[in-house]
Amino acid sequence: MTPWLTVVVLVVGGGLLTLPANWVVRWVLRLARHTGPPADVGAGRWIGPLERLLIYVLVVVGEPGAAGLVVAAKSILRFPEISGTPARIDPEYVLVGSLASWLVGFTVAVAVRLVVG
Repeated sequence: MTPWLTVVVLVVGGGLLTLPANWVVRWVLRLARHTGPPADVGAGRWIGPLERLLIYVLVVVGEPGAAGLVVAAKSILRFPEISGTPARIDPEYVLVGSLASWLVGFTVAVAVRLVVG
């Protein structure tokens, strides 16, 4: 594969993890809950793509273990929000959304690695 085509594949892969991936994650959440996202998701629309891009970069450069640390860190950071009484955010909503987001990030990264070689 030529160097410029490699760059195009890498950029397209990263681009897929922004708005298109948000659509996929919201679709999965609607299927799981039969509702839309909670009213206070403004930051989630930024955090999700940034998280997926970080996972993507780490997997593409051959550091999937570091991507796993991103997953662990987010889980630790979200724990207080979902474990309180009452929980500020529905734990199932957080879990389904996070898993869908991570799956999209890892899948795109692995696909790009397979194409780039």
